Amino acid sequence: MPSIPLEKGRLMSRTTPQTIIFSDIDGTLLNSEHKITPLTQQAIRDVEANGIPFAIVTARGITGTYPVLEQHGIDCAVVCYSGGVILNERREVIHHQGLSKAEAQEIVDFCEGEGFDMSWSAYSFEDWVSPDVSDPRIKNEERIVMAQSREGDIASIERDEVQKILCFCNPACTDEIERRLHERFPQHSIAQSSDILIEVMRGGTSKASAVRTLCDLMGVDPAEAIAFGDNYNDVPMLEAVGRGYLMMNAPAPLLERMPLHAPADNDHDGIYLALKDLGLVA
Repeated sequence: MPSIPLEKGRLMSRTTPQTIIFSDIDGTLLNSEHKITPLTQQAIRDVEANGIPFAIVTARGITGTYPVLEQHGIDCAVVCYSGGVILNERREVIHHQGLSKAEAQEIVDFCEGEGFDMSWSAYSFEDWVSPDVSDPRIKNEERIVMAQSREGDIASIERDEVQKILCFCNPACTDEIERRLHERFPQHSIAQSSDILIEVMRGGTSKASAVRTLCDLMGVDPAEAIAFGDNYNDVPMLEAVGRGYLMMNAPAPLLERMPLHAPADNDHDGIYLALKDLGLVA
């Protein structure tokens, strides 16, 4: 993927839509086979044909997001790193924020010094760095996102901004590692995106702030927007919009906590069925 210029782009001109549909990728837009179901693909085409924008809001990096969209023929605004970078339909950066390299180094030094049962990666725009690319946890992530990490450390990152440190944890240790990170770095945004993944980002970075930014740029009240997600890091986004649907494959504590659920899980067209119930697709 070519290096992305950081000159500020803007969203494609359009009439003000009545709503915007936001969707997480993993566990939400993609099913268990990491594919978009045919009915969900058709629903995306139908809403966009009716003038309703569809936007991706994911914890994935840039290089791990666009292969999915290209594979399914989707062109839309994209939020990567849970709000660390926002790109328009032409893949121009319209917003970015991140940790300094010194802050990123402090985080990985802490994790390594504590001997946590985890591996880590660092992400800076389209650059994805891991200290050991042969690590099975890194290889598994590469397979899922259809992109490759490069071997290196924080110092090897060219740009001065690191959008995210991603911790690949032993699932038995994830909660404890997250707790320790919160204690040590209360100034940063820290969230679980699955039972094995913890994201560490600049304070104030969240899917909710990204959703509000895109709503503002498109002239839509967030109360009129719709969002879909399946995990803890999606909760701020779901709470920031008028209709925030939690997928039925979400963790049980979240299903008990969140009031609005999609009619089905990610394997059974949950997004399509919710949009059908809203009368936005046939």
